[in-house]
Amino acid sequence: MRHFSWIVPGIVLLLAAAQPVRAQTYFGSDLMIIPTNAAAAGGRATVYPSTIAVTGGPVKIQDITVTLSNMQHATPSDLNVLLVGPRGQRVLLMSGCGGNQAISLTTVNFNQAATASLSNSAKILPGTYKPTQFVTTSLPSPAPPTPYIGTLETLLGTDANGTWSLYVWDSFNDAAGGAINGWQISFTGQTQNSFTYQGVLEKDGTPLAGNANVRFTLHGGAVSSTADLPLAGPIVRSFSGIENGVITTELDFGVAILIPRELWLGIEVESPPGSGYSTVSPRTRLAIVPVAGRALTADNARTATTATTALSATTANTANTATTATTATTAETANSAPWTGITNIPLGVANPPRLFSFNNSSASLGYSAPSEIVLGHTTQSFDFQAGLAVVDFSLSGYTNAGPSIFRFRFKIGNTFSAPVMFTFNESLEHSTASGSVVIPVPAGVQPCSIHITRTFGSGDFGVDTGDTVSYSILNLRQ
Repeated sequence: MRHFSWIVPGIVLLLAAAQPVRAQTYFGSDLMIIPTNAAAAGGRATVYPSTIAVTGGPVKIQDITVTLSNMQHATPSDLNVLLVGPRGQRVLLMSGCGGNQAISLTTVNFNQAATASLSNSAKILPGTYKPTQFVTTSLPSPAPPTPYIGTLETLLGTDANGTWSLYVWDSFNDAAGGAINGWQISFTGQTQNSFTYQGVLEKDGTPLAGNANVRFTLHGGAVSSTADLPLAGPIVRSFSGIENGVITTELDFGVAILIPRELWLGIEVESPPGSGYSTVSPRTRLAIVPVAGRALTADNARTATTATTALSATTANTANTATTATTATTAETANSAPWTGITNIPLGVANPPRLFSFNNSSASLGYSAPSEIVLGHTTQSFDFQAGLAVVDFSLSGYTNAGPSIFRFRFKIGNTFSAPVMFTFNESLEHSTASGSVVIPVPAGVQPCSIHITRTFGSGDFGVDTGDTVSYSILNLRQ
């Protein structure tokens, strides 16, 4: 009778569970000017396309919002706006919308969950809309040709990372011109659900050699019962040329892995393939690795012969054959003996995120735009760990001539964030600008400051003693 077993000390299991992430926003600061007599001039905006490079975004988009900032046009129905994703997805956000109703400094958002669509004749008002198309014509090169998709749903579940492109084209030859002063794209999503699994398979007490099919299922209990239906799976993997019984594979049970309870992996083996499956007992418990954690309980890592390259399995006790555990000072306790072959490892517990903040009432300040001003009284220095800084800021102020548009940038050390654009419509009316940006940071003490430049209008920007400024920085280690 065949008897399959796993050498439990030989299991390498790191599960990077999918974690919901807050909305991540990326900004494009290009001023896209739409020429007068557009068709005769080719109709393309002066920046064609405007691009945004997304890094560190969700690998599975759950929701996406695209914002066109401060649109101006006398006949907006002339406009065609095409979004192209990193993998060539083509979504026509708007075409033939708004009739001949002129718009000025109008900001619109596109989200598939919106309840309203744009009109082909009524004036475009600020708000959130579904992508809306009344005309579908291929935009001129280098934009990709039709067919175009009329919904953002096609982007859900895809990877947000890569270059996003926005093409703006005026398709009619009239005197109308205009502009779009920047755009942005926001995502919510999840980090990766998949995890790497490695085990040593024995057959009748001897490490398996040759070929095998292995079937994996996800369960909520350690012991099989009549009521114990799989939570997910099966996932079948075929292995060939197995040596010393070692198999390694990546498994993805999707959102089932997020169930807030203990999870167990059921394993069945068929060797040779076609001979029928045998159940491995006991089941393997999945040790969840939080988004800021490491594998803290990889006990008895007996077969980690090349434990040199992955992050610390910090309680991998009795790693008695870790012959090249180069970072473990004593192989008897093998603390911080890294594993090889592990993917998607999150941030380490040993270096938790750092949080810095600043809050203050503003001193009286003014300047002559468009010169850049640094809000010196907000400048602070903080001790960063190498990685990313997620900055949330809020600043109230006013302009002496509205409408005027100002560009806000946050600077850490020598690195500027992507710009955040804000419009102050009324003169001498205090308004609050806020935003969120992500900046790569080196290790060490770095100064932080807010920089402001006018990009449209004639107003100066100012704050007085009634205004406030605040920012918080979440410093994540890479």
